[in-house]
Amino acid sequence: MVKKYFAMLALAACCTGCGLLENNNSGFRLPVPTSSSGVMPKTIDPSQQLARTALVDQMVDKRVLFIGEVHDSVEHHENQLRIIKSMYARYPDFAIGVEYFQQPFQPFLDDYVAGRIDEKEMLKKTEYYKRWKIDYRMLRPIFQFARENHIPILALNVPEELHNKVFKGGMKALSPQELAQTPTEIKPANANYMQRLKSIFDSHPPAASFDYFVDGVLLWDEGMADAAVRFLNERPQSRMVVLAGLVHVLYGDGIPERVNRRLGASQSIVTVNGADFGQFANIADYALTTESSKESKELPRTGKLGITLVDDIASMYVSYFAPSSPAKMAGLELGDHIISLDGEPVTNLAELKTVMFDKQPSDHVQVTVRRDSLKTMDKELRFVVQLN
Repeated sequence: MVKKYFAMLALAACCTGCGLLENNNSGFRLPVPTSSSGVMPKTIDPSQQLARTALVDQMVDKRVLFIGEVHDSVEHHENQLRIIKSMYARYPDFAIGVEYFQQPFQPFLDDYVAGRIDEKEMLKKTEYYKRWKIDYRMLRPIFQFARENHIPILALNVPEELHNKVFKGGMKALSPQELAQTPTEIKPANANYMQRLKSIFDSHPPAASFDYFVDGVLLWDEGMADAAVRFLNERPQSRMVVLAGLVHVLYGDGIPERVNRRLGASQSIVTVNGADFGQFANIADYALTTESSKESKELPRTGKLGITLVDDIASMYVSYFAPSSPAKMAGLELGDHIISLDGEPVTNLAELKTVMFDKQPSDHVQVTVRRDSLKTMDKELRFVVQLN
């Protein structure tokens, strides 16, 4: 089970991290830091109310509770919701900080929590399926609970445009205007964190050089810590639960270290999903068990149009039909440009996914297309597609 975890983590493109000299299928090794205290994390089961209560009680003199995750794990997000509900019962004045959204889109999260826009409009305006892509249904219960109880959701991440530029050319690649959007202070990674980042980089390098890769990770960490602490400084009585990838929280490195530095003291508790982490000293304060230890839980299958789309600059068009495609059976043709679904305009694949993310098999969807081959003035056609 431990090997499985490390393989998952290390290939998750920097939402990764672990601390064991351990071989795995991807052929790299992750180093264990030298422990100064040897304190083992406490393993708890978040499905048990007493365990959640004991954890939340530790927040009496702390400001931030980190819950590290593998992003596409249903069980990890279920644990987060359980703990968030217990936090709300004990300390209702708190916010949920998330890695999944980028800071410029904060107004749309505020509008969603306040009830001024609905879920799909929030997803479209935050460009969720363009910038994050993980199935939103995993996060949906957390976001719905926040909306129902008016709990602020804080977009922690830096803009993707800055981050991508740093991965390609380092911090020096940013213009003065772009640097103004980043934290004024970005501290180097400690030696243990650098070792883990080097192991991850060597296994799957997403940057032009290791130095640029480190710059990109530290921009992530410092940017998220900076956003969290700015919120907390404006609300001295508030607390925060931060949901982020494991690499950003393990061993207290990444975001926790930078939050504590900004707050001037150790103000955080670190929890990580995965009972197996309980055997590694100092990896976290708490290791969380999950209900399904042998097999990953999966979300129900969504309804499909049965098409492949080319996402062009101006529009999307059908380039392939799957076998028994319901869209083809309804009358769509290759080359059709999709204009709207159920009357909602869609101009790119991310917007289409926003409309389709909660559709079920056998649902009916009205698809409006533009067919350039038509000789008439009216080139728009409408079809009712029963999803498979």
